[in-house]
Amino acid sequence: MDIKTLYSAGMNFEAFMGTGIKSERDRIPKNYSRIAMTEEQVERVKNIEKKINFLVSGEPWCMDFQLNVTVLKRFCELNANFDMAIITKARGEKFLKPILGVEEFKVPFIVPLSEEFEISGEVFIERPKEVKKHVYEDIKMNYLKGEYLNYTVQDLIEMISK
Repeated sequence: MDIKTLYSAGMNFEAFMGTGIKSERDRIPKNYSRIAMTEEQVERVKNIEKKINFLVSGEPWCMDFQLNVTVLKRFCELNANFDMAIITKARGEKFLKPILGVEEFKVPFIVPLSEEFEISGEVFIERPKEVKKHVYEDIKMNYLKGEYLNYTVQDLIEMISK
């Protein structure tokens, strides 16, 4: 299966989260309210003129997915050139993992694609780079409270700016 076919098999954010249980869905507005983008960041996202299709692999129960893909949802709301399709972790592991040649597959797995569905930037895997610099257990509670969401914003801006 190719990336374009995978993308077309994906769901939008609301439909995908609709497959989760109530407690999983209830975390999204809370996470969304914690996204504190600067005016400069908002403008950078709004001013990207190229079409970007984000292929995301994840699960509604995954806290990393709930946090980081909610930021991507915000990006898609800010810029009409952005679109997102979400597939399950199992489908991502089965098809994306070999296409991209990655050894370990963690979610969310976010792949920026051009209008022609070619990979057009760095892939975001699981957590922001800043979080990966720490011992996860040391920062876990703050991370889960959304205190690292701005690092997700920064990583995603880097991803789409290349």
